[in-house]
Amino acid sequence: GGRKQHRGQDQKMRAQLVTAAVAVAFVAPRALGFSVSSLAPVRGLSSALHSAPHKYGIAPLRANAAKSFKAGRAAIHLRTSMTAAADPKTDIVGPAWDNSAEYEAIGSDAFEEDLKKVEEMTASIKKACSSISLDNLDDIPVSLLVSVSKEVKEAVILLSNAATFCSCELSVDGTNDAAKGEMARVRALSSSLTQASQPASLALRLCPDSVAEAYVKELPSERFTVEHSRKLRDQTLSLPEENLLTALSVDGLSSWNQLHSSIAATVECDVGGEKMGVAKAAALLADPDAETREKAWRGINQAWTLHEEAAAASLNSITGWRAETNRRRSEKAGREIHFLDGALHSNRMTRASLDAMMLAVAEARPIAQRALKLQAKALGLEGKMTPAHLMAPPPTAPGGKALSVGFDDGIKMVADAVSGVNPDVGAFVTKMQAEKWIDGSAGDKRSPGAYCTGFAKSRTPRVYMSAYSGTFQHVSTLAHELGHAYHNWVMRDMDRAETSYPMNLAETASIFFETVVGDTLIDLSESDAERLQYRWYDAESAVAFLSNIPARYDFDCAIHQAREEGKSLTPKFLKEEMSKAWTTWYGDALTEVDDMFWASKLHFHISGLSFYNFPYTFGYMFALGVYAQQEAKGEDFYDAYVALLRDTGRMTAEEVVQKHLGCSLEDPDFWRGSVRIIEQKIDDFEKLVNKVA
Repeated sequence: GGRKQHRGQDQKMRAQLVTAAVAVAFVAPRALGFSVSSLAPVRGLSSALHSAPHKYGIAPLRANAAKSFKAGRAAIHLRTSMTAAADPKTDIVGPAWDNSAEYEAIGSDAFEEDLKKVEEMTASIKKACSSISLDNLDDIPVSLLVSVSKEVKEAVILLSNAATFCSCELSVDGTNDAAKGEMARVRALSSSLTQASQPASLALRLCPDSVAEAYVKELPSERFTVEHSRKLRDQTLSLPEENLLTALSVDGLSSWNQLHSSIAATVECDVGGEKMGVAKAAALLADPDAETREKAWRGINQAWTLHEEAAAASLNSITGWRAETNRRRSEKAGREIHFLDGALHSNRMTRASLDAMMLAVAEARPIAQRALKLQAKALGLEGKMTPAHLMAPPPTAPGGKALSVGFDDGIKMVADAVSGVNPDVGAFVTKMQAEKWIDGSAGDKRSPGAYCTGFAKSRTPRVYMSAYSGTFQHVSTLAHELGHAYHNWVMRDMDRAETSYPMNLAETASIFFETVVGDTLIDLSESDAERLQYRWYDAESAVAFLSNIPARYDFDCAIHQAREEGKSLTPKFLKEEMSKAWTTWYGDALTEVDDMFWASKLHFHISGLSFYNFPYTFGYMFALGVYAQQEAKGEDFYDAYVALLRDTGRMTAEEVVQKHLGCSLEDPDFWRGSVRIIEQKIDDFEKLVNKVA
């Protein structure tokens, strides 16, 4: 999740465990018909055209959304948001999901059968690959590569299905030992499968162009993934070395990720004298009461301070592993493999595109700082704005009501809003609820966070929310994750090799969904006070993506650079580097920085993916550009939008933007266009703060 520094609602990437299993795919690491989603990086965006309908009129699709939403609004129970003294909003509980159609339970006959098949297929693949010599690839039989590829994909589907089931079980109960044990087994099987198929995988990457061309003629849907993988030809190590890396990473690299997740699931925080888990404490960061937020933030950081040595060891080992791997690959390639290269390749984008975006983001720093200062003013916290308040809900006007809805009403709110884009979209949201594919239930051992994942066998999505409490933020989080689910849903008929999209393009549908919901609420606002409630999240998004994410990016660059220079990442060093990054991006908008953010934020500890930050800002700014097309394309928008979503797994980011938007990602002006949209939102927010606050 890429939102605020603590975003309890988007802190846990349990679904990331699935990526570890999925990484064994032969040519496309996540070619499984679903995406392991990012964690709700943004809540409550709204359109560039932020005019109220009664004043300027709105486009037909926007009007449809407002109309269908209005029809259902009367039935939605809006409650006065509770005070902290009343244990805020914990009386609202969402549904539990039903995954029994996949497996009855961990270790059930069907579960065991799938993993047994994976073991058998792994042995078969290993035998088939034993004849492959990377020293003689001119004469390798294409039929062998094709048959191995097909068998690997079948095995990955089963393995991923089991991994998803385990991660879903661990999300609702982080102490589930059976699920932990089976997840460890899945990780070991994943490693075995990767090693068994590695000869074929590397042969396909390293073989002459003529062999690769013959292969993609047999499996045309794999053309993009094969060609993209072959960009890594010169840095690929020998087969024994690649297999050794894979084998050692199970109990080496990825174990640090598991350690951090285990600490986060079990650590206790002291919040004003009350003991609670991180998930519950993180939920209080969005409490209406400033003192409660302050106690929660300090309680979370105090808890992580007790584990700072373990958290530092995690970052030290993960970044050290990457530095050593890059050093070996640089030697093989005869050129420097930069620590950003892996993240850029996995996001299918160029360094020039990243640099162009970061230039525009740096130029926009004053906009984000202005947004945060306006929030402080509205909250009455000028001169007292600490990181504890970065997720603070908007102030409620005297006698006013804050949006607070039950889970069913929240689903209805999202469905009504997105039905205005196309009735099929609203029907999908309703189906997610009817099929029990959403979990927002309660419990002390739940992982903090919100994510979308999916089952590879049935190609059905799932949405998890740890702490639904009925606020607009949580309705927007729900919309965000349902957007991810919809992205996967519209690709379910496609060949799996074309459905694995990178993280930077993964936000396209999620941010679109929450933007539609936010817009609809703004269009129906009956007063400036109500309008301020929804505009609040535009300000929060600007701060998150133009301050928090860039601070993470700078910090990540600093620690990777330090490890390449042979430095050890001590808690003291990590605190200093985090403080520098926060000071650079937040400036004087905060009275203090969060120097423990490196420990509390899961994303830094995800071993399978490096630089789990800049794709969020990319997704936010790209989604704003896509959303603006809705007004321009009118009734043609929906079909064009689905076409764009379906291309996200078979093109580079630059190609998608060029084809569907006619723009270049490497031109800073593309990104400046999104900054202008954000600036308009903050201008509007400023007027409302000055009127209402």
